Amino acid sequence: MKSSSKSAALACAVLMLAGAAPAAEAASGAPNGAETSANPLRATLESKLRLVKLLLAQSPAVQRIPQSNNAQAKKKLADAQALYARAETESNGGRAEAAISLLDESLRQIVSASALVPDVAQQAAQERSRNTNLREAIRTFQTLHENLSSRMPARKTSAAAADIGRISGMMEQADAAAAGGNQHEANVLLNNAYKIVVSTLNKMLTAETIVYDLKFDSPIEELQYELARNRSYEELIPIALAQLNTAPETATLAERYVQQSRALRNAAQKQAGDGDYHAAVKTIQDATSHLQRSLRIAGVVVPQSPEIIAP
Repeated sequence: MKSSSKSAALACAVLMLAGAAPAAEAASGAPNGAETSANPLRATLESKLRLVKLLLAQSPAVQRIPQSNNAQAKKKLADAQALYARAETESNGGRAEAAISLLDESLRQIVSASALVPDVAQQAAQERSRNTNLREAIRTFQTLHENLSSRMPARKTSAAAADIGRISGMMEQADAAAAGGNQHEANVLLNNAYKIVVSTLNKMLTAETIVYDLKFDSPIEELQYELARNRSYEELIPIALAQLNTAPETATLAERYVQQSRALRNAAQKQAGDGDYHAAVKTIQDATSHLQRSLRIAGVVVPQSPEIIAP
């Protein structure tokens, strides 16, 4: 029965998320008596009656609700209890299908109510994990910003300097909030800082074609520069895919461009090993153009190819 399996899954989710041990016992306990063993519908009803009763009486997630200040959660729990009581009445009257329908709705109310009053320790752990992930993403984007800035004329990076200052200030505020025990506020600040970092990178990579006006003393130096540039773009891609909510099929295409870039980079290194540095530079630039395509489909706007000023 489809609705039965869905309800059991919801109930087990409540128990497992709350840390309650008897989920398996509640979900799989077989009803007693010849009547229930001979009547699958009655067996399902008896199993659900025990399951909902167990949740209402013993689930830590449910037990948190009366101690909370969440009026909506308390109402949902009261509704679940009322539905269970009605289901018992229907069951005693021999109306199994009506009782099962009421129990299914009771389960949904329990799940909904429990979600409104999350476990404090679990929530704190999630906030800390989010804090760590945001800081790592911001640091990585800052490093990439520095790398890009070092390759661009000063006149094209001055506009981003103010954004970088704002980001530093917001991270300091986040540090203060976290030190004061307010991880949620810290994460709000970090999330806003992260958005600014992404926006800043987009502004640097779009609007105008990036002009690399560096002069190289040798083809080897130019190749090293292009290799470093290629790796910087590649480092950005997994972060962009993870943080910009890229669709799975788009992520697959982005990864295909990354693999093509790596193949070209290997070819460039082989050309360099053979002493053909000019060809190697051209090949690695082609490799980087694949990474730029990957970033574009991930949501980071970059130019098709840079304009290089010849030395």
